[in-house]
Amino acid sequence: MSNQEISDFITKQFREVQKKKVIARERTKAIHVSDLTSPCMRRTWYNFRRPEISLTMDSICNFYLGTLLHEQAVLGGRNEIPLSANITEMKPISATEINQENFNDCVTGTIDDILEINGKTVIVDKKTTNRIPERPSEEYVTQINIYKLLLYINEKIDVKKGAILYLDKPSSFKETKCFDFDLMGLEEIEKMVKNKLAEIKSETEPYRAITFRCDYCPHLKTCDPHQNGGTKKIGA
Repeated sequence: MSNQEISDFITKQFREVQKKKVIARERTKAIHVSDLTSPCMRRTWYNFRRPEISLTMDSICNFYLGTLLHEQAVLGGRNEIPLSANITEMKPISATEINQENFNDCVTGTIDDILEINGKTVIVDKKTTNRIPERPSEEYVTQINIYKLLLYINEKIDVKKGAILYLDKPSSFKETKCFDFDLMGLEEIEKMVKNKLAEIKSETEPYRAITFRCDYCPHLKTCDPHQNGGTKKIGA
C-alpha cells in the first residue's frame, strides 16, 4: 500500500465518522422549531414539498462540530431537553405520535440548556459563528421564544428570560459573547406559531420575504426572489 493510499484511507475513515455522527442525530420527520424561525416561510413550505436535498460535506462538517459542542458543553442545570407539542390543541405529544393526520399541528425541538440563575429560569441556546454579531439574530430569538411555548405546554413553566451564547469558531471558541433578553408572552408566541403552521399547511406558496439568505437558499431557482411582485425585503 502506497503512502497516498494510507492517507486516503485514514481521511475516508474520518469522513465516515463525521457522517455517522450527523446521521445519528438526524431529526424525526416533523415540523421542527428551526422550520419556523425564518421571516420567509416559503423556504420551509418548499422544504416539505420538494425532493429532499442531500447534505453537502460542508454541512456535514458544520453539523459534526455542532454535535460535539452540544454533547460536551453542558452548562449545568438541564441539557438537551427534547420537547414536542400539538400547538392546535396546546397539548404535549410524543414525537413518535406525530403522523400524517396531525403533522401540520405539531412542533418538535430540543432546548440546549435550561439554567436557574439567581432564582430565574433561563432558556439558553449555543451558536457557533465565524463572526460574533453586535446583536442577536432575530431568527435565534424567535427560536428561543418557540422553545418557551413548548416548555410551557409540556411542563407549565412560564420562562421569562432567554439567552444566546455565540462561540467564535476562528478563535477556537476563545472569543464568546452572550446576549440575554426578555421573552414574548405565551399568547403572542402561540399566535405566531399557529400562523406559521397555517402557512406551511397552505396549498399556495407563502408570501416571499427577501433576505440576504436568498442567494444561498436551495430553492433559489424555483422561488426566483429577484423577480418583481409579491415580495418584501427584510434585512441586508
